[in-house]
Amino acid sequence: MSDGKQLEALVAFVEKTLLPQGFDVKTNTRVYDDEGVQIAEFDIEIRGKVGSTALSWLIECRDRPAKGPQPGAWIEQLVGRRGRFGFNKVTAVSTTGFAAGAAEYAKREGIELREVKSLTADAFYWLALRGLLEVKCTTSLQNAKLLVDEVETEERRNALSLVLSQITGDVAFLRSTTTGEMATGAAAFLGAVESAGTLFDGLEANGPGREITLHAQYTDADHFEVETPVGVPRQSR
Repeated sequence: MSDGKQLEALVAFVEKTLLPQGFDVKTNTRVYDDEGVQIAEFDIEIRGKVGSTALSWLIECRDRPAKGPQPGAWIEQLVGRRGRFGFNKVTAVSTTGFAAGAAEYAKREGIELREVKSLTADAFYWLALRGLLEVKCTTSLQNAKLLVDEVETEERRNALSLVLSQITGDVAFLRSTTTGEMATGAAAFLGAVESAGTLFDGLEANGPGREITLHAQYTDADHFEVETPVGVPRQSR
C-alpha cells in the first residue's frame, strides 16, 4: 500500500472507530457527471445525522514528503469542492503540515486542518486493543411450584392443574396483581433474581460457579396469579 493510501486508510479507520453508530464512512468515492465522465474522487466521505441535521463530511489526505508543507492552493481546491458538492464540513489531513498562508486561509474559510506526524502504529497506541474482559452472569430455572392455599376448593385445585398441564413452551400464564401484565415462569424467575440484586457478588472471572437457593417473597398486594375457568385459586405464601 502506498503512503498516500495508507494515510487515507488510517484516517478512515480512526473516524470509524470514534464515530457513533449510524455514520457511513466511504473511501475513494468516484463522482461522475450525467454523461458518465468522472469529475471527482473523494478520499474519505462521511455521512450521517447529528440530531435532526444531515452531516456530509469530506476528508482529503496528502502524504507528500518531497513537497513540504501543503500550500494555500490545495485549500482553495477544497473550498471549491465544498461548494460544488454540498459538503457542510471539510477536513484536510497532511503528513507535512501546512504553509503559513494556507493555515490562515483555511481558518478564514472554515476548513479544518489536521497534521499526522507518523503513520506507524506507535502514533495511534490509544486505539490498540490491549485486552477484553467479558463477564456473563447466567441463571437456570430447573423447576417451579405453585402453592395453593389449604382452604381452596377441590374444584379450583383441579382447574388449576388442568390449566398448568396444557401449558407448553414459553407461554405467559402468570398475571401480575400489580400491573396486570402477563409473564412466563422464566420471566417471573428472572425478576426475582434481579430483585435480589446480590446473587452474583463475589464471583470472579474464570472462577468456579456457585449454587444458591433463592426464596422470593411476595405480598398479598404484589404477586402472580393464574386464571382458571372457575376463578383464581388462592395461593399459599
